[in-house]
Formats: sequence, structure tokens, C-alpha cells
Amino acid sequence: MNATIVEYTDERPPENLYPERIVSPTKGRACCAGNMEQIGGVRREEARAYFYRRCRACGYTVRHFLSAPPPDSPRGSWEDEQTALLKLVA
Repeated sequence: MNATIVEYTDERPPENLYPERIVSPTKGRACCAGNMEQIGGVRREEARAYFYRRCRACGYTVRHFLSAPPPDSPRGSWEDEQTALLKLVA
């Protein structure tokens, strides 16, 4: 299931109604490179973890997926990596 709360449209202005819905333009702009911020916490979908990133300037929003653990990784290393990645984006 690929559920997302992001509605991509150019017919309505960007709007952040997290956690229910986010209205986003269909394309990012040059401003997105330096203005992306994390919206909310980490969510899980099946075996993948992600969070939303939204441009403070134009409202463009994406799901940022955290990397998946290698099949032979020791138990618990996924949580360790996730914690380290979240510290980087905070």
C-alpha cells in the first residue's frame, strides 16, 4: 500500500495540514534545495520508514525514505541507523 497524505496539484495553493493532509505543488523549484524541513516524525509503511520533507518557501513536499537494512544486518542495527539519520535531519 502506497498511502500518502500529500495531494499534488497546481490548482490550489500549498497548505500544511499535517498529519491529515499536505497540499503540494507538482514540481519542486530552485528554492527547495536549501529550504526543506522535516514535517512530523518517522512513519512506517510495510518494512520501510520515512518522513515528510517540505520546502519552507514554496510548499513542495516529498516522502524521504530511510535506507533499508541489508538482509544480513544484525538485529537492532536498523533502529541504530534510523536514530543516527534522524539526528542528522533534526
